[in-house]
Amino acid sequence: MSDILEGARELRQKLYYLEVLLEIQKGERRRSWFTSKGPDAAARAAAIKRLVQKGLIETAEAPTHYKLTAGGHEFVQDLRAKVGSGRALDWTHADEIDFSRL
Repeated sequence: MSDILEGARELRQKLYYLEVLLEIQKGERRRSWFTSKGPDAAARAAAIKRLVQKGLIETAEAPTHYKLTAGGHEFVQDLRAKVGSGRALDWTHADEIDFSRL
């Protein structure tokens, strides 16, 4: 049972990393989103640190603060090609996504 819980935690964490990556891609977040002290601040900071380490994002000039790298753009394009872009999401292909890159 603990293996199932650990697997679920890992998946939830990687989905959160993906959420942060997509928010950074939008480029609409203010500095306060990156530096806030709210309940999600620690998880967001960890996600940003991880995405930088994995080479998917890099620091940028204000007001964006972070931007996707070439590898980050490639990852997002691959993701959208597999689960849908501009139409209803098709999560039946989610097993094809390389979540190890997150």
